[in-house]
Amino acid sequence: MRKQLFSSLIIMFALSGLTLSGTAHARMKCWTNKEGVKECGNKIPPEYAQQEYQELGKGGLVREKTERAKTPEELAEERHLEEKLAEEEKIKAEQKKQDSILLATFSNVSDIERARDERITALDASIKLTQARSEKIQLDLDKRIQTAANAERAGKQPPEALLKDIESLKRQINNNDKFIEGKRAEQEEIKEAHAKDIARFKKLKGIE
Repeated sequence: MRKQLFSSLIIMFALSGLTLSGTAHARMKCWTNKEGVKECGNKIPPEYAQQEYQELGKGGLVREKTERAKTPEELAEERHLEEKLAEEEKIKAEQKKQDSILLATFSNVSDIERARDERITALDASIKLTQARSEKIQLDLDKRIQTAANAERAGKQPPEALLKDIESLKRQINNNDKFIEGKRAEQEEIKEAHAKDIARFKKLKGIE
């Protein structure tokens, strides 16, 4: 209570002094010192320049209030929130774009399913063609392995060219297996992507 009374007296004396001296009353500023007491004057002490203060107008009424300077932690948090909001807006904009493409591309769920099946069928054809090639390579490989085995049973060293051919054929089969594995993984990705498209399409169209 005594602090509040002391603070009020300081403001009254400061206002009176400014009025009598003819200085501009709009320059009057008030801040809180380290003891929690409100002080006023036409210039804020450097040690309180970063704190919250009020600028008083005629009659001691608050004309403007300046908030205290924010801490580095508060500024960092603000930047984090701004970046988060910007990212969310970016995601929303991208989703809106994708929705527009989805609705412009397909008229109904059957169209999406048809597009999915066509892509999967095309990959199936590629897989079957590669499998057929691997089967032919495997037959050739088996013959060459048999030839090398016959030479070893006869106590002879298989020709270097034959051994290189065997290794080359094995690599081709291995590469084909990886290719097929990749195409099957691609098929699964297509199924998942189109499943999401169907679910999103239904939501946009209000289909149960």
